[in-house]
Amino acid sequence: MLKNMTMIVFSVMLAAFAQLLLKQGMTKVGEISSLSKAPSMLLTAISNPLVLAGLAVFGISAVSWLIVLSRVPLSIAYPMVSLGYLFTVLFSWLKFNEPLKLMTILGCLVIMLGVFLISRGMQ
Repeated sequence: MLKNMTMIVFSVMLAAFAQLLLKQGMTKVGEISSLSKAPSMLLTAISNPLVLAGLAVFGISAVSWLIVLSRVPLSIAYPMVSLGYLFTVLFSWLKFNEPLKLMTILGCLVIMLGVFLISRGMQ
């Protein structure tokens, strides 16, 4: 069970880290403000090293998630993806100085409770 939970957390944490890289890359690319600008901006985005790194990390996360799915029932594994919200909130606060509002913290606590209860089904 511990090995599976570790793999789940690893995969979800990688996905959250990929989001961080994608956000950082897109901050450098700029806002895609209209559909007419989207094609050229997306071409710029996919040539940005941070965006490419984010996509690569997502790929690694996807491969590790396939390993999880081969070992853990989907009804247990998939709800664990919600841990990504926790990691993303934490990483965004640390890296981008995004605010941690009371409702966000309360929401994260509810998610943690839910993940704890679902993880009890792994035993």
